[in-house]
Amino acid sequence: GVTSVISYVAHYMGIALAAFVGSSSDEDKNMGTVSAILFFILALQTGLTGLDPGKRLTRLNRNFCLLCTAILHFIHGMVNPLLMNLSASRNTSITKHGRPLITCLFLVVFPTWFLMYLWSYNTVSTWLLAVTAFSVEIMVKVFITLLLYTLFMIDAYRDTFWEGLDDYVYYIKSTGNTIEFLFGIFVFCNGAWIMLFESGGTIRATMMCIHAYFNIWMQAKEGWKVFINRRTAVNKINSLPEATPEQLQEHNDVCAICYQDLTNARVTHCKHLFHGVCLRKWLYVQDVCPLCHNKIYADQTTSEATDDDNAEQEINGNVNHLHQE
Repeated sequence: GVTSVISYVAHYMGIALAAFVGSSSDEDKNMGTVSAILFFILALQTGLTGLDPGKRLTRLNRNFCLLCTAILHFIHGMVNPLLMNLSASRNTSITKHGRPLITCLFLVVFPTWFLMYLWSYNTVSTWLLAVTAFSVEIMVKVFITLLLYTLFMIDAYRDTFWEGLDDYVYYIKSTGNTIEFLFGIFVFCNGAWIMLFESGGTIRATMMCIHAYFNIWMQAKEGWKVFINRRTAVNKINSLPEATPEQLQEHNDVCAICYQDLTNARVTHCKHLFHGVCLRKWLYVQDVCPLCHNKIYADQTTSEATDDDNAEQEINGNVNHLHQE
């Protein structure tokens, strides 16, 4: 019964919030379903229905606190893409920027007040540590979002190409993902302590396995993959020569990836010019030239074989020319 009520209330809260921030995504209107499922799982996991009335009320209050932090994460997931899109589209509407920013302010102020209140009236416990971890995590996420939003807004109103932007974005996102990963490990250890020394159960063990797989293992695997791809791309770009002023003047065109002026560029083996940062982003996706689809980077063995083939073709051409003469 409580799950149904929560689903109904959270559903209309999600619709109202989506309308306030200006979100048109259908996924952002599913807060009622997500909240109901989460509350139901928490009730089963904590054995809510089997507790005495007094303990049940206490546990219900704690579950509501955990649900509240989960809703805050859902709200952040709604606001984050909106701010990124607004910063990239050069939209100057104060209303469209102001509402998501007000929501971000709420996502910082409310968890701060919430934690101060909980720590004032509760002793240290595994439940309180879990709520604290989720609340601090959402504040870190909001800070990362606002930092990226600020960088993209600065870049949108710059007249020149900002080559270092990609590095700044990568470092900020990496820092945020690392902090989120550490919070995931902390929550897992906190849950393991609860299962071993407080209240174990099949449902809790199952949820911990799911958490360990998706929020720890998959996140670590994806982060390592991004790191390797970036390092490989940087090494490949550094192996390409920089364009000389004469080459830039002769080329006299924009970068074919970002369509911005080429004040500096890297020259591929197929003699095409691109911004080094743009080419690095391109290498995250595929390893061929955007214009001619030849390999942007060839290893030493391939290069030597290509040079030998070219030399052989040149010699054969000279011999044929002499025979004709």
